[in-house]
Amino acid sequence: MEFPNVYGNLRDYLSVSSLSLKSLLLNRRIDKVPNRTKHYRQTNSNGYWKEVPSEIMEIIVQRLSVSDRIRMSTVSKYWGAIASQKHIPTTPQFPWLTLPHDDHRNNKELSFYDMSAGKVQKLKLPKRLQGTVCCGSSKGWLIMADDASYRNFLFPSSKNESDIFLFNPISREVHQLPPLTTIPGYQQFLKEKIHNISCFVKKIELSSANVSECVVAGVFKSCCFPMAEVAICRPGNKQWSIFTGKTEDDNFAFSNFLICKSTLYLLAMVEHVENYNLDLGAGFEMNIKIIPGSYIEEGDQDEVMADDFVLLSEGAFRLYLVESTSNEILLIKRVYDLFIERINEDDDHIEDDHILDYNKTSSFYVFKMDPSTSEWHRLDNIDDQVFFISFGGSASVSAKDFEGVRGNCIYFAEDYDYCGDNPCPISRDCGVFYLEDGRIERPFPSVSLPLRSRMCWFTPIL
Repeated sequence: MEFPNVYGNLRDYLSVSSLSLKSLLLNRRIDKVPNRTKHYRQTNSNGYWKEVPSEIMEIIVQRLSVSDRIRMSTVSKYWGAIASQKHIPTTPQFPWLTLPHDDHRNNKELSFYDMSAGKVQKLKLPKRLQGTVCCGSSKGWLIMADDASYRNFLFPSSKNESDIFLFNPISREVHQLPPLTTIPGYQQFLKEKIHNISCFVKKIELSSANVSECVVAGVFKSCCFPMAEVAICRPGNKQWSIFTGKTEDDNFAFSNFLICKSTLYLLAMVEHVENYNLDLGAGFEMNIKIIPGSYIEEGDQDEVMADDFVLLSEGAFRLYLVESTSNEILLIKRVYDLFIERINEDDDHIEDDHILDYNKTSSFYVFKMDPSTSEWHRLDNIDDQVFFISFGGSASVSAKDFEGVRGNCIYFAEDYDYCGDNPCPISRDCGVFYLEDGRIERPFPSVSLPLRSRMCWFTPIL
């Protein structure tokens, strides 16, 4: 699949003819320049400006996406200074796909696939974050973690504390979150010797892109802990606050969560909606709403041979909560087939914990909750919406905001937890699902497993 260039040219943004644009930028005389552009009144021998006045530049910039403003900032210092001004609004931004990166100590940059430009964007990490791994994204921020479990595997004398940060790769702002040692299950995770911090940090969500006023929620889980831990904090706090709400269901377990309109929605296997409030101090309180998931039979696990792998389970699934473009909470069910490596039964040298497993997405279903009954009802289509699904970070946009983009589809990324250091196959489980006919395209490059960094959808902000 060849992704279209979803952005028009400068003339399309300004909705003016080439003649009027030329007149506006070149033929306007210096005596008509407002006082606030005094610094840029230098002219050439013909009396024309050497720099476009700032008020005209602002008109241009507000017609650009963040991706366009990044490219614009490379033209000159003057253009870069205006392109980076946060008070100037931007047009809707198509999400980027974060690509896997090495988490050794020499890791100095992040790579993203920018579908609007059809190329990979590389952004440098500040020195403080070099060697960290990406565990997800939320509201234009990346969650970066210093992986003590893997560092101790490489260098046994290293410290056991894993620092975790919010990072904006566009503005290069960094905010440290409370240490993971304040999460009860973290010490157990270190004992398990998984050597992959993204297997413990399942997901982190921000209530707002404005860090000064946001609340941060996270789900953490070690392999041996029966339940995931939900922890909440504010940037600058010394420790995480653990949510210990009691539910009516003894089999309670979180499967996904989302923050929408200052409320934390936790998806769990409960029968009815349950409401809680968690006091974070300093006048901050988090409203928590536990909403029911769906008990769905996984079917028989008949072994079917497929090349070098056995189809162990057909119709396994993972659930996601997504905020629609109209601010509704939707449930996305991702169905996949689980394969394991076909092994020669006579080979005594292969241990059970070294069997390779692999997942392949086969379909998606979208549901909307009836608030009066707490029941989920399936939607046949999502109209012009485009959903971007990954466990580490999801997003939604309207296809109407982007030229040449098709709606009623779901972009998905590889996000199965291939924890541990066992070898895994190459994955091509990143692609596009079309709700209209159930078709799947996989235009993205293959990735080597296991992933130490989490692939996720990231929407850049200034």
